[in-house]
Amino acid sequence: MAQKTPNQFRAGQVAVVGRPNAGKSTLINALVGQKVSIVTPRPQTTRETLRAVYWDERGQIIFWDTPGLFHRRAPFLNKKINTSLKQSLEMADLALYVIDQSRPRGPEENIILGRVRQFPKPKILVFNKIDIKEPNYRYQYEVFSDEFSATVAVSALQGTHLETLREQIFLHLPLAATPLFDPQQFQSQKSPDLSPEKFIAEIIREKAFLTLRQEVPYILTVKINQIKEEEKMFRIEGEILVINDRYRKMVIGKNGTTLKQIGTLARKEIELITNKKVFLHLIVQTDPHWPEHF
Repeated sequence: MAQKTPNQFRAGQVAVVGRPNAGKSTLINALVGQKVSIVTPRPQTTRETLRAVYWDERGQIIFWDTPGLFHRRAPFLNKKINTSLKQSLEMADLALYVIDQSRPRGPEENIILGRVRQFPKPKILVFNKIDIKEPNYRYQYEVFSDEFSATVAVSALQGTHLETLREQIFLHLPLAATPLFDPQQFQSQKSPDLSPEKFIAEIIREKAFLTLRQEVPYILTVKINQIKEEEKMFRIEGEILVINDRYRKMVIGKNGTTLKQIGTLARKEIELITNKKVFLHLIVQTDPHWPEHF
């Protein structure tokens, strides 16, 4: 590829929006080439906006992984999540509207579409999960495709057409004299929002969602109290917080088996990331007020 001249360098903020479980986090992880956001089959896994940085000779993209809308769950979380989504769109130079084409259009989709329609800057319609052949509801969304600057069909899971999407993003970002972030800051960790404590807490929360499956309490969070790095291992102490004792019993499981499984899955992933042995100590605490401080 020919070297870009300075006036061809583009940089900007990209809000990635869509209904819960549309594959936004999976898409961002695939586009930046590193896990930044946790991913589970459960809807409404993402709770707050996280940024992820991608760059090459064409420019720099700051992706905003926005949460899906919460309905009839956790009023404190619901208010903050919707505020986070609104602020992300207000700051963005470009919006990616991600649609799961294997799911029919519904009320949540219409709410998000309404917000995207009010976005005054370029926006790209992204049909995700093209690896799922049936069912296919793309026709329900194509009726408003002419409202977008571009349309791209991808499979975030399989990495299909991701470069086509990057090309369209760069095409619609503004020209910039310099990067928004120094790329050297993100050689190993491509998010400016994830401290080690927060990243490890998110990994544990992901494993809790995956382990608890249908019984998962959405009012659950993880707090890391200590990370101690030794010569050959990390010692990590954390808490899983739930809103009542019934959920606490669910997370612990009979004879502690569920909590042990969560800890084992999290420990193995942290060891892969850090290339060190990990001692992970988790406890489960009841705190009915933690969502108020989220």
